[in-house]
Amino acid sequence: MQDIICERFNELLKEGADLVQKLPKDPYKQRVSNEEIPRYQSWLSSVSNLIRVVTKEDSYFSEECTRLITNEHMSSGIPPQIIQKMQGLLSSAKEEWSKGLLRKIEYVISAATFDDFLDHAAKYHKANKKSEASVLASAVLEDTMKKVALKNGIKTDKLSLENLIEDLVKKDIFTLVKSKRVKGYVAVRNQALHAEWDKFDIK
Repeated sequence: MQDIICERFNELLKEGADLVQKLPKDPYKQRVSNEEIPRYQSWLSSVSNLIRVVTKEDSYFSEECTRLITNEHMSSGIPPQIIQKMQGLLSSAKEEWSKGLLRKIEYVISAATFDDFLDHAAKYHKANKKSEASVLASAVLEDTMKKVALKNGIKTDKLSLENLIEDLVKKDIFTLVKSKRVKGYVAVRNQALHAEWDKFDIK
Protein backbone atom coordinates (compact mmCIF):
# COMPACT_ATOMS: atom_id res chain seq x y z
CA MET A 1 0.00 0.00 0.00
CA GLN A 2 2.85 2.40 0.83
CA ASP A 3 4.37 1.87 -2.63
CA ILE A 4 1.00 2.24 -4.33
CA ILE A 5 0.38 5.58 -2.62
CA CYS A 6 3.86 6.90 -3.43
CA GLU A 7 3.47 5.84 -7.05
CA ARG A 8 0.09 7.56 -7.24
CA PHE A 9 1.56 10.78 -5.82
CA ASN A 10 4.25 10.71 -8.52
CA GLU A 11 1.75 9.99 -11.30
CA LEU A 12 -0.56 12.84 -10.30
CA LEU A 13 2.30 15.30 -9.76
CA LYS A 14 3.66 14.52 -13.21
CA GLU A 15 0.25 14.90 -14.82
CA GLY A 16 -0.36 18.07 -12.79
CA ALA A 17 2.90 19.62 -14.02
CA ASP A 18 1.81 18.93 -17.59
CA LEU A 19 -1.63 20.44 -16.97
CA VAL A 20 -0.15 23.57 -15.38
CA GLN A 21 2.07 24.04 -18.44
CA LYS A 22 -1.00 23.92 -20.69
CA LEU A 23 -3.01 26.46 -18.72
CA PRO A 24 -4.14 29.59 -20.59
CA LYS A 25 -1.41 32.24 -20.60
CA ASP A 26 -3.71 35.00 -21.79
CA PRO A 27 -4.75 37.05 -18.71
CA TYR A 28 -8.10 37.70 -20.38
CA LYS A 29 -8.80 34.00 -20.76
CA GLN A 30 -9.48 33.01 -17.19
CA ARG A 31 -10.92 29.53 -17.74
CA VAL A 32 -9.71 26.17 -19.00
CA SER A 33 -11.12 25.55 -22.49
CA ASN A 34 -14.29 23.46 -22.69
CA GLU A 35 -12.48 20.68 -24.58
CA GLU A 36 -9.90 20.36 -21.79
CA ILE A 37 -12.34 20.47 -18.85
CA PRO A 38 -12.85 16.65 -18.64
CA ARG A 39 -9.10 16.00 -18.26
CA TYR A 40 -8.63 18.76 -15.68
CA GLN A 41 -11.72 17.68 -13.75
CA SER A 42 -10.55 14.06 -13.75
CA TRP A 43 -7.18 15.13 -12.36
CA LEU A 44 -8.77 17.28 -9.66
CA SER A 45 -11.00 14.39 -8.61
CA SER A 46 -8.06 11.97 -8.39
CA VAL A 47 -5.97 14.44 -6.38
CA SER A 48 -8.89 15.09 -4.04
CA ASN A 49 -9.40 11.35 -3.50
CA LEU A 50 -5.70 10.72 -2.78
CA ILE A 51 -5.48 13.58 -0.29
CA ARG A 52 -8.54 12.26 1.54
CA VAL A 53 -7.04 8.77 1.67
CA VAL A 54 -3.74 9.88 3.24
CA THR A 55 -4.99 12.61 5.57
CA LYS A 56 -7.46 12.89 8.41
CA GLU A 57 -10.81 14.50 7.68
CA ASP A 58 -10.05 17.59 9.80
CA SER A 59 -6.46 18.07 8.56
CA TYR A 60 -5.32 21.25 6.82
CA PHE A 61 -4.76 19.33 3.58
CA SER A 62 -8.25 17.86 3.53
CA GLU A 63 -9.90 21.18 4.39
CA GLU A 64 -7.85 23.14 1.85
CA CYS A 65 -8.64 20.55 -0.81
CA THR A 66 -12.36 20.92 -0.10
CA ARG A 67 -12.06 24.72 -0.20
CA LEU A 68 -10.44 24.60 -3.65
CA ILE A 69 -12.83 22.03 -5.10
CA THR A 70 -15.88 23.97 -3.89
CA ASN A 71 -14.58 27.39 -4.95
CA GLU A 72 -17.50 29.51 -6.22
CA HIS A 73 -15.78 30.07 -9.59
CA MET A 74 -15.72 26.32 -10.28
CA SER A 75 -19.42 26.48 -11.16
CA SER A 76 -18.66 28.31 -14.41
CA GLY A 77 -15.52 26.43 -15.46
CA ILE A 78 -12.09 25.63 -14.04
CA PRO A 79 -9.98 28.67 -13.08
CA PRO A 80 -6.23 28.19 -13.73
CA GLN A 81 -5.43 29.29 -10.18
CA ILE A 82 -7.33 26.27 -8.81
CA ILE A 83 -5.13 23.89 -10.82
CA GLN A 84 -1.96 25.68 -9.74
CA LYS A 85 -2.95 25.71 -6.07
CA MET A 86 -4.01 22.06 -6.12
CA GLN A 87 -0.68 21.08 -7.67
CA GLY A 88 1.09 22.94 -4.86
CA LEU A 89 -1.12 21.27 -2.25
CA LEU A 90 -0.41 17.85 -3.75
CA SER A 91 3.33 18.49 -3.77
CA SER A 92 3.28 19.56 -0.13
CA ALA A 93 1.12 16.59 0.87
CA LYS A 94 3.58 14.18 -0.77
CA GLU A 95 6.46 15.76 1.16
CA GLU A 96 4.61 15.42 4.47
CA TRP A 97 3.53 11.86 3.63
CA SER A 98 7.10 10.80 2.82
CA LYS A 99 8.22 12.10 6.22
CA GLY A 100 5.48 10.18 8.04
CA LEU A 101 3.66 13.33 9.14
CA LEU A 102 0.25 12.46 7.72
CA ARG A 103 -2.09 9.55 8.33
CA LYS A 104 -0.25 6.37 9.32
CA ILE A 105 -0.16 3.68 6.68
CA GLU A 106 -1.72 1.10 9.01
CA TYR A 107 -4.82 3.29 9.32
CA VAL A 108 -5.07 3.61 5.54
CA ILE A 109 -4.81 -0.17 5.15
CA SER A 110 -7.22 -0.78 8.01
CA ALA A 111 -9.77 1.65 6.57
CA ALA A 112 -9.65 -0.08 3.19
CA THR A 113 -9.95 -3.53 4.77
CA PHE A 114 -12.83 -2.63 7.04
CA ASP A 115 -14.64 -0.80 4.27
CA ASP A 116 -14.73 -4.21 2.57
CA PHE A 117 -15.96 -5.80 5.81
CA LEU A 118 -18.78 -3.28 6.07
CA ASP A 119 -19.70 -3.78 2.43
CA HIS A 120 -20.00 -7.52 3.07
CA ALA A 121 -21.94 -6.88 6.27
CA ALA A 122 -24.37 -4.65 4.36
CA LYS A 123 -24.93 -7.38 1.77
CA TYR A 124 -25.58 -9.98 4.50
CA HIS A 125 -27.94 -7.55 6.22
CA LYS A 126 -29.83 -6.99 2.99
CA ALA A 127 -30.10 -10.76 2.60
CA ASN A 128 -31.57 -10.94 6.12
CA LYS A 129 -28.54 -12.85 7.46
CA LYS A 130 -28.19 -11.21 10.83
CA SER A 131 -25.51 -13.51 12.30
CA GLU A 132 -23.04 -12.97 9.45
CA ALA A 133 -23.78 -9.23 9.26
CA SER A 134 -23.47 -8.71 13.01
CA VAL A 135 -20.15 -10.55 13.36
CA LEU A 136 -18.50 -8.55 10.58
CA ALA A 137 -19.86 -5.23 11.84
CA SER A 138 -18.74 -6.13 15.37
CA ALA A 139 -15.17 -6.70 14.20
CA VAL A 140 -15.13 -3.26 12.59
CA LEU A 141 -16.58 -1.65 15.71
CA GLU A 142 -14.00 -3.20 18.06
CA ASP A 143 -11.03 -2.42 15.83
CA THR A 144 -12.18 1.17 15.33
CA MET A 145 -12.76 1.75 19.03
CA LYS A 146 -9.28 0.48 19.90
CA LYS A 147 -7.65 2.65 17.24
CA VAL A 148 -9.50 5.74 18.47
CA ALA A 149 -8.32 4.97 22.01
CA LEU A 150 -4.69 4.39 20.99
CA LYS A 151 -4.61 7.59 18.94
CA ASN A 152 -5.66 9.46 22.06
CA GLY A 153 -3.12 7.87 24.39
CA ILE A 154 -5.43 5.29 25.99
CA LYS A 155 -3.98 1.82 26.44
CA THR A 156 -6.39 -0.87 25.30
CA ASP A 157 -4.82 -3.90 27.00
CA LYS A 158 -7.32 -5.79 29.16
CA LEU A 159 -9.90 -3.03 28.83
CA SER A 160 -13.46 -3.84 27.80
CA LEU A 161 -15.07 -1.69 25.13
CA GLU A 162 -17.34 -0.24 27.79
CA ASN A 163 -14.30 0.92 29.77
CA LEU A 164 -12.68 2.33 26.65
CA ILE A 165 -15.81 4.37 26.04
CA GLU A 166 -15.71 5.73 29.58
CA ASP A 167 -12.05 6.73 29.13
CA LEU A 168 -12.88 8.45 25.84
CA VAL A 169 -15.62 10.43 27.60
CA LYS A 170 -13.17 11.45 30.36
CA LYS A 171 -10.78 12.77 27.71
CA ASP A 172 -13.61 14.65 25.96
CA ILE A 173 -13.14 12.55 22.82
CA PHE A 174 -16.71 11.27 23.07
CA THR A 175 -19.69 13.25 24.32
CA LEU A 176 -22.13 11.57 26.67
CA VAL A 177 -24.67 11.35 23.87
CA LYS A 178 -22.19 9.66 21.53
CA SER A 179 -21.00 7.32 24.30
CA LYS A 180 -24.57 6.12 24.92
CA ARG A 181 -25.05 5.47 21.22
CA VAL A 182 -21.80 3.50 20.95
CA LYS A 183 -22.61 1.53 24.10
CA GLY A 184 -25.80 0.46 22.35
CA TYR A 185 -23.69 -0.86 19.48
CA VAL A 186 -21.40 -2.62 21.94
CA ALA A 187 -24.37 -4.37 23.53
CA VAL A 188 -25.35 -5.87 20.18
CA ARG A 189 -21.70 -6.68 19.47
CA ASN A 190 -21.48 -8.65 22.72
CA GLN A 191 -24.61 -10.63 21.84
CA ALA A 192 -23.28 -11.34 18.34
CA LEU A 193 -19.86 -12.51 19.52
CA HIS A 194 -21.48 -14.82 22.09
CA ALA A 195 -23.87 -16.24 19.48
CA GLU A 196 -26.90 -14.99 21.41
CA TRP A 197 -28.84 -14.65 18.17
CA ASP A 198 -32.27 -14.56 19.80
CA LYS A 199 -31.41 -11.42 21.77
CA PHE A 200 -31.36 -9.09 18.76
CA ASP A 201 -33.08 -8.87 15.39
CA ILE A 202 -31.98 -7.77 11.94
CA LYS A 203 -32.84 -4.14 12.68
